[in-house]
Amino acid sequence: MKVICTQENLAKGLNITSHIAGKNITLPILNNILIKIEQGKFSLISTNLDIGIKTLVRGKVEETGEITVPARLFSEYIALVSAGNIALTKKDNNLIISAGEQQTVIKGQEADEYPIVPDIEGVEYFSLESKEFKEILGQVIFCASYDDVRPELSGVLFLSQDDKLVFVATDSYRLAEKVISLGKENEKVGQIKKIVPLMVLQEILRVLNDDQAKVEIGFNENQIIFKFDETIVISRLIEGNYPDYKEIIPGEHRTRAMVDRNNLIKIIRTASLFSKKGINDILLDFNSQERKLEVSAANIQLGENKATIGIESEGENNSVVFNYKYLLDGLQNMPSKKIIFEISSSDSPVILKAEGVKDYLYLIMPIRK
Repeated sequence: MKVICTQENLAKGLNITSHIAGKNITLPILNNILIKIEQGKFSLISTNLDIGIKTLVRGKVEETGEITVPARLFSEYIALVSAGNIALTKKDNNLIISAGEQQTVIKGQEADEYPIVPDIEGVEYFSLESKEFKEILGQVIFCASYDDVRPELSGVLFLSQDDKLVFVATDSYRLAEKVISLGKENEKVGQIKKIVPLMVLQEILRVLNDDQAKVEIGFNENQIIFKFDETIVISRLIEGNYPDYKEIIPGEHRTRAMVDRNNLIKIIRTASLFSKKGINDILLDFNSQERKLEVSAANIQLGENKATIGIESEGENNSVVFNYKYLLDGLQNMPSKKIIFEISSSDSPVILKAEGVKDYLYLIMPIRK
């Protein structure tokens, strides 16, 4: 086995693949990365059994072969190498790395012990602009649950509706919904109703660059496949039924108020210093008649804070107590300078929308008084 490539290309490939290889006590070889050199192809492969990543690295293949080496050690070493070209060769179960005046030996393991990352065939793909897909993920994944008690909530629902694709995430305390048009190039997309794990979407968000024109997405019965540039990411889907989230979205409201996003964020952050630890409660008091919003928080041990901001509003006066962390999450992901609150009552879910944006909403459950 022998291949020659640039340090830049190898480091880029390792950045894509090495992250999911971690400390696995039950199957130590999963801490390794697979170097696979076939006729004319140099691949780096990693898996944690739930996610598999394969990327091609540009290089000059001189001899085929394969070996696995510790992912963290290999990637950290290559990141420190300053030489332009790097030669990788295998001798016994060792990887020999030649870079300029340096020669390094990393002990490896035979590749036949490494789990197989399957090749996916016969899958219909739809494509999205990579920059658009990153924006979509950024607007929804923060609402997915990190708790495995309800596995279906620890992912994002991909749901096709006519010529649109809906992305939904919720942890039962807040919810985000993003709707996009699939466009003519994706007319053949079939029925989609799949729950995609949060972990793989975080990986996609980490490695997908804005300069990559397209990302292709496909499904089979129990897997999702992402293809971009020379990289393929495969992940298991989450089994189970996603809750009927439409049932909790209010169909009407009694108060509608529009407020400047950046000013509100500053006021909420100030008030949060006086919220109760563990509850994180702040009160938003909407006065439609006087067109103002008062944000306040009180803590017996610390004191209290109140601040008022002007709003554009219609309907009744209303007040709601929120967990300020959930409220800030929603505000910070809104794609507009003006934010619209739609409120029914102090005990009902509140909807946040961006001014002039119809394809995205954020719902937050209030803290009951």
